[in-house]
Amino acid sequence: MRYLAGLLFLMMLALPGRAAAIPPTVPAVLERLAAVPDGFSGIVGAWRDGRPVHLSAHGEGGSSFRAVRWASVTKSVTAVLVLQEVDAGRLSLDAPVSTYLPDWPVNGDATLRQLLMHTSGLADLSATPDVDGDGMADVYQGQGPGWRTLCEGPARAPAGSGFTYNNCDYRVLGLVLEAVTGEDFETLVRTRISEPLGLRSVRLAANEPVSEAIDGTRPEPLIDVSVYGPAGALYGSVEALLAFDQALMDGRLISDAARAEMWKAGPETGYGGLSVWVFPVTLTACGVETRVVERQGAIGGVQVRNLILPDLDVAVVLWTDQATLDLGQTWSGEGLTIDLLAAVVCGQGG
Repeated sequence: MRYLAGLLFLMMLALPGRAAAIPPTVPAVLERLAAVPDGFSGIVGAWRDGRPVHLSAHGEGGSSFRAVRWASVTKSVTAVLVLQEVDAGRLSLDAPVSTYLPDWPVNGDATLRQLLMHTSGLADLSATPDVDGDGMADVYQGQGPGWRTLCEGPARAPAGSGFTYNNCDYRVLGLVLEAVTGEDFETLVRTRISEPLGLRSVRLAANEPVSEAIDGTRPEPLIDVSVYGPAGALYGSVEALLAFDQALMDGRLISDAARAEMWKAGPETGYGGLSVWVFPVTLTACGVETRVVERQGAIGGVQVRNLILPDLDVAVVLWTDQATLDLGQTWSGEGLTIDLLAAVVCGQGG
């Protein structure tokens, strides 16, 4: 019952023939966004205590109710699907990928945990050739060798040798999920996430090049976002992402033990958990010390910050189509993202 208000809000948005519900707003959030130099373009949403407390769209970001690129926040959805299989006893985080993909040819000793934490040593798709020099690797434009050929190429490092961010890790996790469940990633997202939670806006990117944002002062290069697959190809509304966050906090997606494993992090792992970073912050505006679970995303001209404060039952999403906008780093305690968190939690900026 604690999330009923949020569910009713989402249902109002989904009803055919009905005007969109008037979203709630936090004045301090609007004040901080109004102070962004040269203006803010994007969408900001927040839930607190299981219900929506803020939703606003600004500038070229367009309608607050439209489906937008989730970019690498997709990885958190993939991690939840993996952990559902761990809960069911069909996957083990510390089993090597070769257990589930016997023919995988490179770093087959990398464990699922290492894939989730980017310590598998696999190749980095973003570092592959960009023949046309437009700033986007050819593989993300449907050119040259496909993602699987590149991910099966030479590893950057042995499995477990350290953090090396790459999208191959999550593409391989998608293969593992398909091998174990017999379902592709799109079907798993629909049947296990979007349909159970009523998130009608959630979908995979279409298999076609698009340019949807501004990268600096010009349109981003054409990108086939579908190539990112389980690493970054999901679209959905900001409200849907917040509802996903709430369901994760409420235990409606994975067990408490699996969620604790997902969010287990500390200095020894660079505060990295399974698909997320978890660290303490102090909101100086009201002297609140709390834990933040953060997942960042960026593809082309889009930036996303997905933040969960589980000890305060708060979730905040910041989405912008301004690639050059400085969002700050939450862990540093400075910048736009931490200011918006403070506005939601404390009711004021700073």
